[in-house]
Amino acid sequence: MKNLKILLLVTVIATIAVMSCQKGATGATGPVGPAGPDSVIHSGWIVLNTPLNNSDSLYEETLNASSLTAPILDSGLVLSYIGVPNGSDTSVLTVSEAATLYGPISQELHVGSINLYSLFDYTGFLYRYVIIKGTTLVGRANGQVYTKDELEAMSYKDVQKLVN
Repeated sequence: MKNLKILLLVTVIATIAVMSCQKGATGATGPVGPAGPDSVIHSGWIVLNTPLNNSDSLYEETLNASSLTAPILDSGLVLSYIGVPNGSDTSVLTVSEAATLYGPISQELHVGSINLYSLFDYTGFLYRYVIIKGTTLVGRANGQVYTKDELEAMSYKDVQKLVN
């Protein structure tokens, strides 16, 4: 009987506590804070002009990339794409896909510039680089974890979806 009274008392107290708790009114919305720094930077599409360097038999071009800084080279990620114009449409390929389809192309990243070297004349093709700063958690998007190699192998459209 004593246990029944204690159980009844606990039930009454719990019921009162639950029924008396209610969510308060929502307060006013605070002011919008300042915009943070961009964590993803991309170049515009650059029309390539890769003349043949007769001294080494390579098609070469050096691109100005002022957003490419030492901290980005140390801890960021640079993704590169080749645009293949086709009438009013442009196909976008990763650099490695373009190398497979058209001819080997390599790139050297430097502070402020990108050097392109190829056995194929990429003149008239388009080039774009996307910089993801090292301060951004680049390996995690939509609850999924990606390695640097996986991000570099993604299509331009897939990377756009992740960093949009």
